[in-house]
Amino acid sequence: MSEKTMMQTSSLYDYLNWRGDLSFENVPFGEVDSLILSMLAYIDYTGLVPDELNPSKKPPVLLSVTKEFLRAQNGSIPNMGLIIPKETITLLARTAKTARFGLTRPFAYVNKICDESQKQFSAISFLLTNGDVFVAFRGTDDTLVGWKENFNMSFMSPVPSQKEAVEYLEYIAKNTSGDIVLGGHSKGGNLAVYAAVKASKETQARVKAVYSNDAPGFDTEFIGGEDYRALKERIHTFVPQSSVVGMLLEHEESYTVVKSRSSGLFQHNGFSWEVMGGSFVNLDDVSEESKLIDRSIKSWLAEMPPEERAAVIDSLYEALAATNAKTLTDLSQDKIKIVKAWNSMDNDARNQVRRCINIVFGKKKQQKEVKEIKE
Repeated sequence: MSEKTMMQTSSLYDYLNWRGDLSFENVPFGEVDSLILSMLAYIDYTGLVPDELNPSKKPPVLLSVTKEFLRAQNGSIPNMGLIIPKETITLLARTAKTARFGLTRPFAYVNKICDESQKQFSAISFLLTNGDVFVAFRGTDDTLVGWKENFNMSFMSPVPSQKEAVEYLEYIAKNTSGDIVLGGHSKGGNLAVYAAVKASKETQARVKAVYSNDAPGFDTEFIGGEDYRALKERIHTFVPQSSVVGMLLEHEESYTVVKSRSSGLFQHNGFSWEVMGGSFVNLDDVSEESKLIDRSIKSWLAEMPPEERAAVIDSLYEALAATNAKTLTDLSQDKIKIVKAWNSMDNDARNQVRRCINIVFGKKKQQKEVKEIKE
């Protein structure tokens, strides 16, 4: 591909077209590779990728796994829920056809959903052709319990999926050799950082890099710890210019701002991130709207002690669970359930939820305040 064409690249697909024929031995693993495999972690590989390593048998290559996956779909696109982009299936198909990714070997796929412990955890690892292992943690899926666990991060540390992430990483380290790279999108990025920081010293020594793609941060105690500081230089954090999710809680590591073709919350979708050559298109800073939302959310949370946050989140979750809905898709297909859930919440919790919605979606007010700041 010519230099002129390369300079016009702007998407993950363009990256695959440009760099897909180059192995990891020729061009080292990088930030765009991390986002691609992190997005592929959203796919359900049940029955296609072994959940454990078999020393006497190599895992199948990604190309074979993809063929089996697509064959099972009979030409249709599986319903992955409201928040997981449908482009993920296309990304899998295109990624698998490249020399760069097609011969990687996905293995150790796990997917654990537990309503009782309020845990949503999924991960998959890829044995790269250069001998390194990439550990990809899935972000929040369509399940209500997954969203509940996300909200629990505002008052609980660690949450169950974070503990699970550490155990998973130690399993991968015990059963493989070579360097380890971790990554994830959204909550998956948070799990990648947490696992690397809390891993044993032996495992940490093999961690080459951690990629966090628009993921929430941690509480001040976590980022102030020696383990975090020791690993901080290996943590690479990326957020889009209007990031909301990636600015939540605390970050001490520096972050890179990525240009997105979308606006607002839709920038959380990694498919909207612009790519130039082998890297993301960078901007100097996040937008004023992002900063304003971040300050407003932090101020709102600071006004509520942890036990009050827990009460509000529990009230919301219990109201939604009472509708017998298990996923956001379930709720979207029956608006009456949403109304019933809203009406069943106590007034204090309902007011706090309304306030949060106003902070994130109160566009006119945000635009007015941003204009005042600039003037």
